[in-house]
Amino acid sequence: MKRFLAFILSLTLILSLCLSAVAENAGGPKGMTPPDKPDHDMSEVPGHGTPPERPEGHGPGGSGGPGGGSARAEGQLGSWSMGGTDADSVDGDDYAYDAALYVSAAGIEADKSSPDRIQSGSYDGNSATDLVLTDSESGHNGILVTDADYTISGAEITLLTLADGSDTCDFSGKGSAIAVFGADSHVTISDSTIHTSGVATMPVFADDGATVTIQRSTLRSDGGTLHSAYLNTPSQTLMVAPPWILGILGNARCTNMMGTNTTTNVIDSETSANAWAVLSTDAGTDMTLNVYNTSLTLSRADESEGLLQAEGGQISATLDNPYTVRYGSGYGTYAIGNAAETFAGASINVGTYATIFTGGSALYTSLEAGKTYELKNSTGETTATYTAAADKVTEIHSDTFGFMAHQGSNTITVEKGTVVESGYATFLVKTGYSNQVLTANVDEAVITNGGVLIQVMDNDDATNGGMMSTDDPLNTNGGTQNFIPYHTENAGFNTSAATSGSAVQRFTFTNGTYSGNIYNASGSDGLEGNTLRVTFGKGARYSGAVASTSAIHVTYDGSLRVKENGGFAFDSEEAATAFAEQYQNTRFTIDEYFSIGQVANLVNSNGANAIDLCLTDDATWQVTGTSLISTLSLSGDARVIIPENVTLTVGQSVYTNCVLTAGDL
Repeated sequence: MKRFLAFILSLTLILSLCLSAVAENAGGPKGMTPPDKPDHDMSEVPGHGTPPERPEGHGPGGSGGPGGGSARAEGQLGSWSMGGTDADSVDGDDYAYDAALYVSAAGIEADKSSPDRIQSGSYDGNSATDLVLTDSESGHNGILVTDADYTISGAEITLLTLADGSDTCDFSGKGSAIAVFGADSHVTISDSTIHTSGVATMPVFADDGATVTIQRSTLRSDGGTLHSAYLNTPSQTLMVAPPWILGILGNARCTNMMGTNTTTNVIDSETSANAWAVLSTDAGTDMTLNVYNTSLTLSRADESEGLLQAEGGQISATLDNPYTVRYGSGYGTYAIGNAAETFAGASINVGTYATIFTGGSALYTSLEAGKTYELKNSTGETTATYTAAADKVTEIHSDTFGFMAHQGSNTITVEKGTVVESGYATFLVKTGYSNQVLTANVDEAVITNGGVLIQVMDNDDATNGGMMSTDDPLNTNGGTQNFIPYHTENAGFNTSAATSGSAVQRFTFTNGTYSGNIYNASGSDGLEGNTLRVTFGKGARYSGAVASTSAIHVTYDGSLRVKENGGFAFDSEEAATAFAEQYQNTRFTIDEYFSIGQVANLVNSNGANAIDLCLTDDATWQVTGTSLISTLSLSGDARVIIPENVTLTVGQSVYTNCVLTAGDL
């Protein structure tokens, strides 16, 4: 089973007994093995142990689909084949679906349905109308559809449970209000309200090529309290909370999408979750998420409103996140497995990230009144149409960061008046691990931040040290399946030489006024450095400092000092050293998960963190602080304005109190 044991194993048990207990009892699948290593193995890097699996990423490969393995377990409906079964308990089976309505191509299957949970409304094998369905039993599904077309309209589904993550599964869909499986499934949910509570109890789950369209509906996920034995992990066989090294915690996801060519359309709706994720994608390939005129909100800004984990658990004493002042910890969406996501006239309100990128693409754009849009899947097939009633831009409001990319090949497009407002860095790019490459195109966007436009840094997935070792005293469920629950780093800014990697992070900005500093601190913590290539093109007006840097993690008070200083990097080693002595976060635990990604910079070239800057057409750059770049290219009427007492170093050339044009280089 995906969840770990509901009881705590003795710390004195040897590893073989621990793994046996996990495999043989209700908390783990039979024959369970530690997760595979990621694409880029950091185990041979000095100071690093076995690295984590991709957070929320693909399971091992195989013909069984994204979940891995060629065999399908008894009762398995979707693509995920890493779930477990327990011969002694139906509740211990991730595939033991228990639905009020179980719908297949044959219609409603009476022997698999429990319609007594339905209080009112009408239903048959094709549709359900004005359904009122209330259930408080953990692990029950509301409506389950497999390989069938189905229409749900006017429904009020309420699953308010006390699920603790031991008998629900948001990878198999067990416990979801509506779960849809199979490429032959096309399900429409309209004018409905779905409210769930309990760990891994979601309003909507889609998998294995299904198409789900949600219209004019309200979806809300409260999450619940994890059982005390749960340890933070990237293993899908165990995970019911996000990997803490993403800088987030919580246990509520509003929707999840998995499998190959699965599509979810969300139109004219309101979606929310307390903390973790609103509209998530997970283990799968070529998934599509289309979000039109819809709000995505993480609603629990104050962690004290509910206990994240039962007393005695690893994160039961988690501190209140000081960064999430308006919204809950977590992300609006997750882009993985070549997922393609479109946000048109959407409103994204989050505590940490609008989107986390782990190998996918996202478009943030506007709606035009009267225009009809075709919502397509990954094969180009139109799955729904939408006619906009009014002009509307996409708005992103984040207490912390705008976007974060940390693994795989990723593309971000921000256009047509999209508003991106974040308390700290707009783009957080984590490199040197799992071949992360980001290409970002920004045109006619309105961006505000806490002083940093682009922060490139070494990837926390690796620098945190990865997974527990098998002899770790905190090992209670297999060691190497669980993240080390603390981060450590050497004191002071690392200014030593680094090794260059082949990856290039690319950004292009056009037609807008952009501000915030741009820093490349990759290679400053033992990983390979990456080149950052930034182009300001036609109509771009940019003000800020641009520099190769070294970075350190900082405390919350340190992040405030950085923000108060406009996000600028130190250009004095003496000042940087004094700051680090007071504010560097050399060690923090999972209880301070929110410290992930919060860094301060020192201007420093390590030989591997090059920045290539290009200005074309009529672009201008107003240099506002000490800048250090490798190359500068100017063409057309582009200009660089450097005031007195500010220096721009390009390679070996130093400029100050001047204006540079194409003819000056």
